[in-house]
Amino acid sequence: MRRLPSLIALRFFEETARHMSFNRAAIALCVTQGAVSRQIKLLEESLGAKLFERDHKGIRLTPAGMQFLPCLSEAFDTIERGFRQISAAKGRRRLVVAVPPTFATQWFSPRLGSLAVELPDVELSIRTEPSGDCHCHIRFGRHALAQGEGHSELLMIERHVLVGAPRLLDQPLGELLERMPALHVLHNDARLDLWPNWLASAGLPARYAENGIEFSTLEQAIRAARKGAGLAIVDRNMIVDELADGSLAQFSEVEVAGPFGYWLDIAQRHAGLEHVQAFAGWMREEGLKIAEG
Repeated sequence: MRRLPSLIALRFFEETARHMSFNRAAIALCVTQGAVSRQIKLLEESLGAKLFERDHKGIRLTPAGMQFLPCLSEAFDTIERGFRQISAAKGRRRLVVAVPPTFATQWFSPRLGSLAVELPDVELSIRTEPSGDCHCHIRFGRHALAQGEGHSELLMIERHVLVGAPRLLDQPLGELLERMPALHVLHNDARLDLWPNWLASAGLPARYAENGIEFSTLEQAIRAARKGAGLAIVDRNMIVDELADGSLAQFSEVEVAGPFGYWLDIAQRHAGLEHVQAFAGWMREEGLKIAEG
């Protein structure tokens, strides 16, 4: 008979070591931070060795932890490969995801290649409105779901910057703001406070937001800004490609965070499905890349 510690504790240790954070590991595992700490403590007691050093700066692996992690990760990789081979042989699984329109075109679609590599045996169905058969819902909002309505976590917070057509960069910003229309985005038939919040943070007059054009989606405002129809306050997360290829330019270093963001909601009945958990993990990793970039 094999002498092994708790597989749950092993899983929690690997996830914590990968993130170097009890809190991030708890989010990835859909449990509380206390549950992660308890499992790590049980594993350390079983091994008779400390795996993490803890201080005011955070956590780091001990020599024992650094020795143990590669062996454990290799074992989990082998298990995952076997699981995927068997599940793929049994047929493709279906994953239904609801995403807001702009998020779908500006952020989600360019990353579908990466998702296909992560979930090769999953048939993906993308909707712009949640429905009864949705496994996951990427939601634009301020707050998590109410307790008891399912798992809900913040993927990324908006980072608002001033952008426009690159050909306008050689003109003074004050003159542009005075002359060019402010491109506004509507939410629930009302203007989002993107312009007032950004102008206040930049220390600029509120009147610059008065000469405006309204759009029902952020994507429409982005396209209008690219064409030189006006200036827009845009979530930087949604225009990574445009800024990289030079089709949009940032006109100020001022950046305003929030108050809205994108949330991952998972109904309780779907939270335990392996391919749903894999999708949630992929979303977290992609969101973390944006935050660190």
